[in-house]
Amino acid sequence: MTPQRSRIVGALRRSVYAVAVLVPALLLLARETGEAGERPSVERTEELLVLTVKGSLQDVLAALQTAIARRNYFVAGINHLDDTLRRRAADLGKPFDFDHYKILSFCSLTLADEALRAHPYVGAFMPCRVAVFAQKGSPDVIIVTMRPTFLSRLFRSPEVERLARQVEADVLAILEMVATD
Repeated sequence: MTPQRSRIVGALRRSVYAVAVLVPALLLLARETGEAGERPSVERTEELLVLTVKGSLQDVLAALQTAIARRNYFVAGINHLDDTLRRRAADLGKPFDFDHYKILSFCSLTLADEALRAHPYVGAFMPCRVAVFAQKGSPDVIIVTMRPTFLSRLFRSPEVERLARQVEADVLAILEMVATD
């Protein structure tokens, strides 16, 4: 074998070795980066919309309130259920399984007016509510709400169903904003 050919064969062997070693390592790195960088998505069941995100409850609540305002809804209130249940559990000598449990209520006055005109009993399901909680020791914050389209079936009204689809689209947009924040 000539010296030049020997150098070429040696270079090819090193290249093949580099590819054999580097490609799996690069693929592993890309997969890990992709998993870490994936944004959470909204889980949809027939009855519920569920978003699980990492972060502090305060940051998630702030992102949720900002997203609600961006969709032209207002926050009607936050029920700090965890504070009350934690005290009760302590009084009863029982554990409380959550670091946090809040129920946030929000509303669009325009859509509320339309819904009540369509069927006055819809008010029993207003305003929109989401539970925002973190189980003890978990890095996840979960946001869960009932699907407006699921609730609208109770009324058998095309107008209520139309409004429910609109509100559900808004709620999904709100949750997706939180997922990307």
